[in-house]
Amino acid sequence: MLSTTLIAVAGTFGIGMIIGFVVLMTAEEALLAVAKSAARDVSGSFWAGVLTQLLAVPALVVLLIACAVTIIGILAIPIAALAWALALSGAVTLGILAVAMVIGRAVAGRGNGATERAAALRGLTVGLIALSLVWFGAALASRVPVFGAISRLVAVAFTWAVATVGLGSVVKSRIGVSRLSVQFGRFGAGAGTGAAGGKMGGFTGKWGAASSTGVNEVQVPVSWQTPTPVQGVVAAPKPAKSSESL
Repeated sequence: MLSTTLIAVAGTFGIGMIIGFVVLMTAEEALLAVAKSAARDVSGSFWAGVLTQLLAVPALVVLLIACAVTIIGILAIPIAALAWALALSGAVTLGILAVAMVIGRAVAGRGNGATERAAALRGLTVGLIALSLVWFGAALASRVPVFGAISRLVAVAFTWAVATVGLGSVVKSRIGVSRLSVQFGRFGAGAGTGAAGGKMGGFTGKWGAASSTGVNEVQVPVSWQTPTPVQGVVAAPKPAKSSESL
């Protein structure tokens, strides 16, 4: 029984490392954004995660009711439920990996001369090891009647807290990315040097500079333009020179 539990914990750690490596290689920017959101405000992320958990089932019910309004929507109910489950599980997984990275950075540091990706991989590895050690300890203490039950309860509570903070960090960071997407319109290579750049840290350096032009707006030259109430700004023809002025 003990060996089976230890193998299960080791297997979970291995799967977590594989998923974490894939996420780090394919979605490093999103992972770092969630990790920085968790590191900046742990308590806020925790309560945001609790609120998200409380609203998850009502949101699913509202989604299914909205799909059931039409006949085509009724056929899409299984797809909607599957998409909801995948989105929630993906958010929880991303949040756990991000919190593990924060824990690993706090325990092992960034490392001297390491690149951003190498430091992130190091923090992710150390953090997942730390999370696994909690369950290893609970598995080793499982033979003791009272202490084993308490250690397992502590492991469950600690894992739930990590997942809740991670889920809240995903929600908060996604809201921030959406706001920046509306403001700037796209990703860019400019550096965030203003107030937003100081708030977001090094991550804002990957966003483009702010612009007064919205996402769907196009700048039009100001010369030879006549505003009209229907078509907006329309170029007016340049008046031709009369023969009398020649």
